[in-house]
Amino acid sequence: MKEEIQQEKKDVRFFPIFIAATLGVVLEIIAILVDEIVVGNLFTDDSFASVNLIEPYTYFETFLAYLISVGGAALIVRARGAGDYEKMNNLFSQTMILCAVFGIGLTAIYVVFTPQLVQFVADDPDVYQDAFDYFTYMRFYPLVDIFDTFFFTYVLYRGGYVHFYIAIVTRIGLNAFLSWQLGSVMGLAGIGLASIISLLVAVLIKMTFLFSKKHGLEFKLYFNLREALSIAWLGFPESALSMFIVIMELIVNRFTLRSYGAAGVAAVAVLINIFEFVFYLSEGLSEYVIVSVNDSIGKLSSKSMDRAIKTTKRSAFIEGAVLIALVVLGANVLPEAFDIDNPETASLATSMLYILAPTAIFICLTRVTAIFYQYTKRIPRTILLFGMAIAALPSVFTLVLGQISIKGIAVGMSLGPFAAIALMYLYVRFVKKEKLFDYSNMHLN
Repeated sequence: MKEEIQQEKKDVRFFPIFIAATLGVVLEIIAILVDEIVVGNLFTDDSFASVNLIEPYTYFETFLAYLISVGGAALIVRARGAGDYEKMNNLFSQTMILCAVFGIGLTAIYVVFTPQLVQFVADDPDVYQDAFDYFTYMRFYPLVDIFDTFFFTYVLYRGGYVHFYIAIVTRIGLNAFLSWQLGSVMGLAGIGLASIISLLVAVLIKMTFLFSKKHGLEFKLYFNLREALSIAWLGFPESALSMFIVIMELIVNRFTLRSYGAAGVAAVAVLINIFEFVFYLSEGLSEYVIVSVNDSIGKLSSKSMDRAIKTTKRSAFIEGAVLIALVVLGANVLPEAFDIDNPETASLATSMLYILAPTAIFICLTRVTAIFYQYTKRIPRTILLFGMAIAALPSVFTLVLGQISIKGIAVGMSLGPFAAIALMYLYVRFVKKEKLFDYSNMHLN
C-alpha cells in the first residue's frame, strides 16, 4: 500500500475533479429540491412554506458537516501526497469519530428541544403542525448527513467518480419515489423519512469505495484533540459559506420588502438564487484547488504548485465567462422558471440578471483565491474574503444603491465580489508585498 501511494506522484488532473464536483453540485441541488417539488404537488401552499421554514436547521447542520469533513478529507490528500499511510489512517479514523459525535450530539439537541425549535421558526398556527410533522424524522437527519458530507469529499478527492455518480443518482431517484409513496400515506413526516432513507443508501454506496485495497483505509480508535481542532479550523471557512449566504439573504430580503414590497422581493429572489447558484457551480474549481494544493504540499513540490495555480487561474476566467453567457442567455426564461407570473416583475428580474451576469468571473476568482489561502495557512484571509464577497459588501452596496432604485440592488450585489477580490489584491500586493497566489510560507522545494 505504501509503495502504491509513493508511486502516485503525478499532478492532479483538472477535468475529472472539476466535472465530477460541478455535476455533483447540480445533482445535489436537484436532490434537495425533490422534497419541495413533491410537497408542492401533494400538499397545500402552507405545507410548502412549513418545509422551507425548517431550512435554518439544515443550514446549521451543513455548517457543522463541512467544519468536520472538508479539512479532514483535504489533510488525507496531503498525507497521501507525502506517502504517509499511517497519517492517512489516523486522519480518516478521527474524522469518522467526529462525524459520529457531532451527528449524535446535534440529533440529541433536535430531539430534546423539538417543540421549542419548531415554534421558533414556525410561530403561526397555520404552519406549526406541518413544520412539526416534517421535523419528526428530519431531526434525525444529522446522523446520516454528516457522514455523507465526509464521504462526498473523501471519495471525490480520491478519484471515486463512479461511486460518486451512482450514489447521487440513486439518492435522487429513490427519494423521489419514496417521498411520493410515504408522503401519500404518512404526510409530511413521510417526506422527511424518505429523505433519510435515500441519503443512507447513498452513503452506503459511497462507502463501497473503501473496500478496494488501493483506496481502503483502516479505522481505529484514534483521537487527538489538538489535531481535531486544527481540522475544524481548516474547514471553517468553507463551512461558513452557508452562514454568509443566510446573512446576505436576510439583509437583502428585509430591505427589499420594506422598500419595494412583495413584488420587489419576488424579483430580487430570482437575483439572489442566481447569485448563489453561480457560487455553487464554482464548487468544481474549489475542489480542484483543494486537491491540487494539498497534493503539492504533501509532495513538497513547488513545480507542481505552480502548474496547479496556472490551471486554477485560467479555469476561473474560462468558467466565469461561460457562466456570464449562461446567465445572459437565460435571463428571459429564468423568471418563468421561478414561477414569476406578473409580467412587470418578470421583466424587472430579467433586467437585473443582465446587470448581475458580469460578476460571475469575480465570483470564480474569489472562490479559488479564498480556497488557496485556506490551505496555505492564511485562513483569516479566506474568512475575510468570503465574508466580504458573499455577505458584507453585497449587503452594504445593496443598502446604499438600493435607495436609488430597485435595480441598484442588482448593481450592489454585482459589486460585492468584484470589490472583495480587488481589495484583497491591493492588500497582498501593496501591504504584504506578495503575489495574489503566493505560497512562499509553505517552503516547498
